[in-house]
Amino acid sequence: MSRLVNNKKLNWTSAGVAGVVVVFAHLGCSPSAAGPSDAGSSGSSSGTGSSSGTGSSSGTSGSSSGTGSSTGGSTSSSGGSTGSSSGAPSDAGGDATVMGDGGTTLDLTNSVLERGKHPSRDGMFVQPTLTKASAMKMMPDASFNAKATYPGSMWGSPLYLEQGPGGVGILIAATTTNDVVAFDETGASVWKRNLGTPPTMWQGLACGGIFPFGILSTPVIDPKAGADGLATIYATGAVGAPIVDHYEVHALSAKDGSERAGWPVKLDKTIVAKNDMMNFAFNPGGHAQRPALSLVKGILYVGFGGPQGDCGPYRGWVMAIDTNNPTTVSAWATRGEGGSIWAAGGFASDGNGIFAITGNANYNGAFGPPPMYSDSEGVLRITGMPLVRSDLYYPARWRQMDTDDQDMASSSPVLMQVPGATSSSYLVTVSKDSHLYVLNTANLGMMDGHIVDLTLSSANHSARVSPVAYTTATGSHVAITIDRGVTGCPATPAVDPGKAVLMGLIVAPSASPALKVTPSWCATVAGPIMFDMGSVANRSASPMVTTTDGKSEPIVWIVGGDTTVANPPHGTTASILYGVDGENGTTIYKGGNCTGVRQWTTPIAVKGHVIVGGDGHLCSWSSQ
Repeated sequence: MSRLVNNKKLNWTSAGVAGVVVVFAHLGCSPSAAGPSDAGSSGSSSGTGSSSGTGSSSGTSGSSSGTGSSTGGSTSSSGGSTGSSSGAPSDAGGDATVMGDGGTTLDLTNSVLERGKHPSRDGMFVQPTLTKASAMKMMPDASFNAKATYPGSMWGSPLYLEQGPGGVGILIAATTTNDVVAFDETGASVWKRNLGTPPTMWQGLACGGIFPFGILSTPVIDPKAGADGLATIYATGAVGAPIVDHYEVHALSAKDGSERAGWPVKLDKTIVAKNDMMNFAFNPGGHAQRPALSLVKGILYVGFGGPQGDCGPYRGWVMAIDTNNPTTVSAWATRGEGGSIWAAGGFASDGNGIFAITGNANYNGAFGPPPMYSDSEGVLRITGMPLVRSDLYYPARWRQMDTDDQDMASSSPVLMQVPGATSSSYLVTVSKDSHLYVLNTANLGMMDGHIVDLTLSSANHSARVSPVAYTTATGSHVAITIDRGVTGCPATPAVDPGKAVLMGLIVAPSASPALKVTPSWCATVAGPIMFDMGSVANRSASPMVTTTDGKSEPIVWIVGGDTTVANPPHGTTASILYGVDGENGTTIYKGGNCTGVRQWTTPIAVKGHVIVGGDGHLCSWSSQ
């Protein structure tokens, strides 16, 4: 058995880029922001500071090859899942190996196979070289940034496969023009595959704000070698012009983007949800596929909700495709209208199906609750083939949330473990009005069965985020973004509640309730709100976190806005990379100028580089 290991350092290099603002001030300060020029040029400042951390973590997780079978509409499958499925990741590069054809072992230590790195969606990346000291020296990788361009916008997040063509790693970008593009480690395009003409209208209505809207979600990669010896990339795009005709789920070879045998799978009105004694046909024209894809034990999960702007009638949908037999498709839909499944971070999994979160009801075409509960504002465990709702949580205030459009589904779930706590795994999520909920994954608790309900903002429509979870020597942590009206931050240093704030919280065992969640730090990361629903100037991208060994030197990374601009233009997108100390909230790094980073996306970390997708380009930073 041979072992293929790609330890080559990424070739992202700088070409004399200035463009760095290193900040040592505490949170709440407003240092000079990066300037507007491209290629990362901006004003600069310097300072001194050092940071050290201790701690260690070890462990392994992994995905293994397997096969699935299908009989009479039900499917069993083993293997093929990516990363850890323990509710929180093992680290130290543990989700590292997979068996390829001929017994070859592929080293996947640095691969980012799905949104948030692991099935738990924890967003924690082990990066031995990304210390706090090296983070202070971060700079945009100008040569890479100049080359890594693509058509369209990115509303998902990039991925990275360590073993690409020729054993060289590739970055994957999926865009609104229905293009899936692979880049090598220099930023050069390796291949590009178009999934079909992207639509520009929802059901004949020019509402919403994303045009065109081919691929809105983050794909997922199965590292198991296909017929050509390389991994498979699953991506979903809307097809039709100008109106959505159907969705297609593609299985692309990492070698050249060619289609795997038996794919694509067409998702149209022939897909019928039969859960809860329904017989409800899917309407492609009324639904958007925004949630990141998940691959769990050979089953590919695809989520749907309403188009941006709530155009026409819609429901929350989960579709499951047996990747070993793609003719086997199962579908689950909310019992009532609405209940959109739209959080960009997608689903979390502990290996037993997926956790999905639904939004507000759209009863009789308007905001407001149906006569009885019918799956809106819920956290649901979806399992089996055919799919069923096997567990459920929803707040007792669900009716008011429906009326006020305060979606549970505005944020995706993250699974975490809390040492010393009574349960082995917890689910954390945040509603649109910034109620942070913690649930026991073994028993979601039906109505109001949460362990924690903590309000983090005084404003509605203030949270749309993919939370991250990580563990350090000081305990278990969660980091989230609050758009405005943040409450509960430490008194000093102060943050501006009119701006977007990145918040860190400690999750600790307690007697009653079983957990205690306490805000521990805050950092301002984006500019002021302009008006309630229209501006994205204060909606920073979702965070991710790096540690050097799974516990030490945590840094929370996020792409935010210029906090010094008094009145940012309507529709301003994020552009500036922030690196924040994950234990005390000190801003370690602030700089670069990556234009057009859309709300709810998140960076990834690969070999000491931080990479994010924006409109038309990838951006990379490193300490050179």
